[in-house]
Amino acid sequence: MTPTSASPSLDAAPSPHRQRWTPRLVGVLIALIWPTQLLVTVGILGSNATADVAQHFHTTQVAWFSLIVTLVSALLSPFVIKLGDLYGKKRIMLGMIALGVVGDVIAATAGSFELLLVGRGLAACYGPFPALAFPAVRDIFPGVLVKSASGILGSSLGLVALGSPFLAGWLIDGWGYKGAMWFLAAATTVSFVLVATLVPETPRHAFEPGFDWLGGLILGGGLAVLVYAVGQGQSWGWGSARTLGWLAASVVALLGFLAVERASSHPILDLRVLRRRAVATTVVSGALAQAVAYTAPVIAILLALYPHIPGVSAGFGWTAQHSATVGVTWNLLLFVTGLAASRFLRGVDTRLIWWAGLAAMGLGYLLAGFFHAGAVQLTWTMCVASLGSGLVVAAAPVLVVGAVSTDEQGLGSGMLTMLTHVFGAVFSAAMFAALAAHSTVLEGTAFYDDSGYTWAFWVGALLSLVALVVGFFIPALREPEEEAQEAPSAV
Repeated sequence: MTPTSASPSLDAAPSPHRQRWTPRLVGVLIALIWPTQLLVTVGILGSNATADVAQHFHTTQVAWFSLIVTLVSALLSPFVIKLGDLYGKKRIMLGMIALGVVGDVIAATAGSFELLLVGRGLAACYGPFPALAFPAVRDIFPGVLVKSASGILGSSLGLVALGSPFLAGWLIDGWGYKGAMWFLAAATTVSFVLVATLVPETPRHAFEPGFDWLGGLILGGGLAVLVYAVGQGQSWGWGSARTLGWLAASVVALLGFLAVERASSHPILDLRVLRRRAVATTVVSGALAQAVAYTAPVIAILLALYPHIPGVSAGFGWTAQHSATVGVTWNLLLFVTGLAASRFLRGVDTRLIWWAGLAAMGLGYLLAGFFHAGAVQLTWTMCVASLGSGLVVAAAPVLVVGAVSTDEQGLGSGMLTMLTHVFGAVFSAAMFAALAAHSTVLEGTAFYDDSGYTWAFWVGALLSLVALVVGFFIPALREPEEEAQEAPSAV
């Protein structure tokens, strides 16, 4: 690896002061946390705004309010991964965030549901940001701090999940979904400033001038087609020729990508790393688990915010602010659990934390399917799920650190992010399919009965179980400080 001019020589011996936390490193971590977890805020605000959007635009296609973000993120992920390795991650981060600001403004001012989706799609340009943020931690921080910094970056989800529902309640109860969109535009602008001023440019990890645009387009397009087919499956019918045709097209595209990558002298993704059991099992288990951790709480939010209409809608009819107040318990537990896990990740086999987290998360959503009749039942079942989610979001990036080398970190984190988006789309589609199968359409809006919420929670439990089974095959992983004399950080 050849460092850029912005980075110190990687052959130099690390000085003692580089082996501990400094104000500069703390600032860098905050600058990476803000845009990374802003994506979680996007999800929480979007979830809280879903009911208002559906009723404002009188649409039964409100699932696309969230799915469009996943679709665009999946399309862009292959390019983001490769461009970050070729040109350094900071400049790619800034370009993504700038496009996101434009999209947020369009979404905030949209006068139709279609234009709202255009804005959300453009804002999704910063969706693959974690694919750059986690590798940047490994580039910038000294080896002894990589696991704790990665864990904090992941587990900061809990802090965002704790505060964002109150923010969502204040914005949506006062200004509707447009208030949430305007806040995202402002927050994304802050992300740009933080990254521009605090994050140093990272070393390049790819130096050959060629770029496999064809492979990237085929892969991104194939993933986007898959997400689209899954998103439309409920309305088209899962067995319809239209749905099966789009799914077949996605399979053909992905097979075509494999053929193109074999023939390319500059592959956009080095798929050879997936031949290693540590990488394949870590990426698949990690993506499945994160898809559940990020997406399943939407079920509780929909249950809380949809109106209570006997015989039509089994929602609680709470305000967004009241929903946030009830959710403090489980979101606080998620934050504390994730932070504690980050503190003790060093020196502990990360797989133990991973398995425990998946087991607790799956159990929580299994119980939530049975017990969600009111605030008390929803609180204690979601607390069990959040206990597991806190461990999962802290451990996932650390698993990748142990499975790949420094030069492969961008690729490993990128694959994890990309598959998380894809599995998230599949989970969202399955969740809304379960809800729609037990729904009543009234004045153009779909309302869900109790059985729909039960099956939606159980989908989360099932995917947690699958992630756990795959996770049992993850072999022992190496520590980042074992690498090449702990190359010094870029700060």
